Amino acid sequence: MLIKITFPVILLIFITGFSRAQYFESVEKEAERILISLSDGDSLNSSELAGLKNLLDSEVGIEVSKAFPNVNSRSIDSLKIHLNEFESELKNIPTDSAFVLFNEWYLHLQNIFYNYSQQKFFSSPKQKILLFSTSMSCYCTLKMSREQTVELLKFISEIPEEYDYWIIDSYWYNDLQIEYETLFAPSVIVFNDNNEVLYIIEYEEKMLSILEKYLSTEKN
Repeated sequence: MLIKITFPVILLIFITGFSRAQYFESVEKEAERILISLSDGDSLNSSELAGLKNLLDSEVGIEVSKAFPNVNSRSIDSLKIHLNEFESELKNIPTDSAFVLFNEWYLHLQNIFYNYSQQKFFSSPKQKILLFSTSMSCYCTLKMSREQTVELLKFISEIPEEYDYWIIDSYWYNDLQIEYETLFAPSVIVFNDNNEVLYIIEYEEKMLSILEKYLSTEKN
C-alpha cells in the first residue's frame, strides 16, 4: 500500500519539476502559433486565447521564479495584465491591428525571460539564428521587424531539429547588438554550434531569402 501511495507522489514531483522547466517553452510556442495566425489574416476571439491564458495561470506559473532566475510573480502578472488588455482591445480592432498589438505582447514575453533564453540559446549544440527585433522605432522598422519575426518562426517550424533561434527586443536589450556590432533592427546573426558568428544580415527587407540562400550554400 505504501508503494502505491508513494509512487504517484514521486511522479507528481517529477512532472511538476519538468513542467517548470517547460513553462516558458509552452507559453512561447502557443504565443508564436497565435502570432503566425494573426499575420496570416486569421481572426482571433477570446476563446482562442484560452490556451495561452491557462498556461499563464497555471500553478507552474505561480512558482515560476523557482525555475527561472530574475523572473518573479510580478513579471508573470504583468504578462497576464498585458494579455487581458489585448483581449479587451481585440473586440474592437481589425486583424492587422491585433497582429501589431500581439507582437508587442510577444516581445514583452521575450523580455521577461531574456536571461533564461540567453543561457538556453548559447548552450545549444545546434547552429543558431538570432533575430534582433524591436518594440520601439519608426513605422517602417516596426513593420519590418514584425514581418521578419513571423518569417523566421515559419522557417524554423519547418526544420526545428536543425536550428535553435532567439528573438530579442533590442529596444530593451541591446547588449548583444553592441557586442556583435549589429546596431540596426531588424538584424540576424547566424552562429555555429560553438557560438562563433558565421553570418550577419542587417536591416534587409529580403532577410529570409538571403538567410535561406546562405544556409543552403553552407550545407553544400
